[in-house]
Amino acid sequence: MIVFKRFIVWSILFGITITQFLLYLPNFSCMVSTGVPLCTAQFNFSIVGTSNITRDFIDSIREFLRLISYLALDMGWVGATDPKFYNEENLVDTFDPDNVYKVNFFGYCKKSGYHRAYCVQNGNSGMDILSVLVRDVGIQLAKLSSFPANNTKVLGESLVLTYHLSLSSLRRFLKGDSRNSNAFSKILLGAQDPGMDDDRANKFGKGVDIAYVLKVFNQILFFWQVGEFASSFVCLAIVLGFGLVLTFGKRHRLLPVMLKCSSSILIIGASLTLLGSTIYFLSLKLLEPSHDYSQTSDWALLQVTIGSGFIICCARYMLQLLFLPVTFLAANHYSNGRDVKEGNDDGSVDSIGKDAF
Repeated sequence: MIVFKRFIVWSILFGITITQFLLYLPNFSCMVSTGVPLCTAQFNFSIVGTSNITRDFIDSIREFLRLISYLALDMGWVGATDPKFYNEENLVDTFDPDNVYKVNFFGYCKKSGYHRAYCVQNGNSGMDILSVLVRDVGIQLAKLSSFPANNTKVLGESLVLTYHLSLSSLRRFLKGDSRNSNAFSKILLGAQDPGMDDDRANKFGKGVDIAYVLKVFNQILFFWQVGEFASSFVCLAIVLGFGLVLTFGKRHRLLPVMLKCSSSILIIGASLTLLGSTIYFLSLKLLEPSHDYSQTSDWALLQVTIGSGFIICCARYMLQLLFLPVTFLAANHYSNGRDVKEGNDDGSVDSIGKDAF
């Protein structure tokens, strides 16, 4: 009867542990184009332009991407004279409003209309949308300029690395230039009116700082998610060891302590990850156009929606909140200290019975 009761307690504990561990697996979707076309994204976004500033900005980037697309075609299709190669659908369309990017912690998928273009890993950039857009440009350029046998991910990875290095260098440059009254920034942006040039230089530096903060924040969130997944796996391994010890009718001092520590670390990591993801999502919503266009921000660039992966993360977190007290109750009940105490109590009862007899 005692063994059966222990098995029931451990079964409940193991069921909760394995369920919360399996709920981490959707975070690894959106990484490959082959196999099951499954992507449980944390959020989805597309590029929109509702104000004059954003429309001009997006149109300028599209023209630049059209130019480098023509260069890529000329360099990659040597001897090709078919004008169809230069049609709009063959050019880099990263900022096309019909594109939807489904972003997860470890990768993203791009959809164009109802068709899935591709899914790819995003390295340690995590959910940084700027890195996603830069990588998409690199992947499309690789498809235009290289033979199909070549790996298109290489150029995307190289372009993201170049973007990160350039962003860090530009930020250091602007920090030093601010001590020189933004002299080089004014030349770079075109010096006209001194008062307006200072304001333009400050806005440009602020934009670079925001992009840098997004990059660092998402890298921290990426590695934190890796650590959280490792903590969940450690909890699962300890629960398996805990059940093995209980099967043989033994009680252990170290395993209950490890179980309580690992579950505490897991819930702390899960709390910080969910908090960071929520803050990032709400920050992206600030770049979304308002329904009242008179109150729309000048830099309303994105249309952001919550993904099914974020809902799964919330459900997993609620399960982990239940997992924490269950582990503490089981660990305290089957710890070695309690076993010694119960053994002493049983010995006292036997002694009293013998004396009475």
